Order: sequence, then structure tokens, then C-alpha cells
Amino acid sequence: MNIFKEVIDGMLQKVDGALAVLIVGVDGITIDRAEHPENEAVGLNFDLLAAEYTSLLKTALRTAEDVDVGLLQEMTVFTEQYQFVVKMITGEYYLMFVLRPDGNFGRARYELKKAKILLEKEFQI
Repeated sequence: MNIFKEVIDGMLQKVDGALAVLIVGVDGITIDRAEHPENEAVGLNFDLLAAEYTSLLKTALRTAEDVDVGLLQEMTVFTEQYQFVVKMITGEYYLMFVLRPDGNFGRARYELKKAKILLEKEFQI
């Protein structure tokens, strides 16, 4: 098993209410993902989610740069049906956690921080 799959599968298992964990490039292309079996009933299209939320992420990245507040590290979006937590791995790649509304947001953030440490060296050129 590759390191990406190992890390994101572990994250998915540790967080109550987790539906998926994705590794995505800032071009919107999903590098790898782990999905909870429950997602089949939900039917979310994670490739579409990653692509669409990437445009929001790019705007947030540009805004942080434009107002000189430093590099964006994390972004959270809560909707009526889901929670999305995004953690930058590098300037070119990010992790996205998708949770049900009752999912354990705090644990998801903790797992994202740990995963960033494990994965960022894999993305260094």
C-alpha cells in the first residue's frame, strides 16, 4: 500500500462521521481518496467537490497573499448537509476531509495536522 492511501485510510477510520478524505492538487485533480462505505448511500461526487472547492481555495489563497497575512493553512466550510475541512500540505496540494454535519470536527482537524506532517515530505521536490 502506498503512503498516501495508508495515511488517508487511517484518518477515515479514526473520525466519527467521516465520509471521505481526499488528497487534491490546487489544479482540482484528486491524487488519492478514501471513502467510507456509507458514502454509497449518500452519493457524493468527490471529484466534482474537489474541483469546485479548489476554486474557492484559490480565491482564499490569493486573498491571504493580497492582504499580506501569510500563507493559507486551513479552511473550513459548513453546509446544511456536510462539513468540509481543508488543510494545505504544500502550496500545490491539500487534504480535504468531508464529514456529516454531526461528524467529529475537532478530531478531523487533529488528524489533518498529523497527516500534513507525514505527507509534506512526500510532496517536496
